Amino acid sequence: MIVEKAHAKLNLALRILGKRNDGYHNIDTIFQSLELSDIIRVEAADTIEVTCTDPTLACDETNLAYKAAMALQPYCRKGQGARIHIEKKIPIAAGLGGGSADCATTLRCLNRLWGLKLPYEDLCRIGATIGADVPFCLRGGTARGRGQGDIITQLPDFPSMMVMLIHPHIVVHTEQAYAKFDANPVDLPIRLDLMEKAVWHGSLDELSTLMGNTFESLVIPDYPEIERCKDILEMYDLKPMLSGSGPTVFAIVPPPGDIGMLGIVGGVLDDTDVFVSRFSRGEGYGDEY
Repeated sequence: MIVEKAHAKLNLALRILGKRNDGYHNIDTIFQSLELSDIIRVEAADTIEVTCTDPTLACDETNLAYKAAMALQPYCRKGQGARIHIEKKIPIAAGLGGGSADCATTLRCLNRLWGLKLPYEDLCRIGATIGADVPFCLRGGTARGRGQGDIITQLPDFPSMMVMLIHPHIVVHTEQAYAKFDANPVDLPIRLDLMEKAVWHGSLDELSTLMGNTFESLVIPDYPEIERCKDILEMYDLKPMLSGSGPTVFAIVPPPGDIGMLGIVGGVLDDTDVFVSRFSRGEGYGDEY
């Protein structure tokens, strides 16, 4: 059996650039992985089977871990299968990349289990056909994503920071947010080049000043629950922001960090999950997995 962590991700900055001819959108983003993670366990079997500790997660052919296994089948010997078990800790459909992380980790695990020895570049290419965030999740750490988010430039790991996350129990429809953008394009002054320099400098002050997300202006007006989450974090002098298209809101807690805020914030907000995590370093830097 092979066991690996599938790390959640944040978007420290995200700018929507425009709609492509294929109907998707180009973005520019800074990704950051978190210690918050699912656990993926894979072992050899005769068929492909996915199970999960969360009964609300579909484990059929729509599951991204299942899609990862099927995408590797052309590279396998006939009859190679796997049992894939997901111990779910990342909230589902939360803007934290849980499905993409599970997919990427499954690709890495099955590459080892089945002895495929596919290089990172091949796994990225395969992963990008399943989900735009998958190439980043293959290595994690800190990185810049262009194109649909699938063209990755790895950056130095940002110093470990405590992060407070609030996940309201609502569903944000990303396609609706993109439709609002298409109807009235928003071009916020989110300066990704300066953001990248802040990462290279390892400067939290620079990073905090430059953070921004186009989705905030598209999503928050329709979801007052998200605004309420931001208001609570601002009460503690934090700078909250939406991750991805949401609905999770996060804020970096400056050193030394106060984990006692977890209980305080959790006691104020109903119908939410509150997490404390930290930035995590990149993994899997070898040429082969």
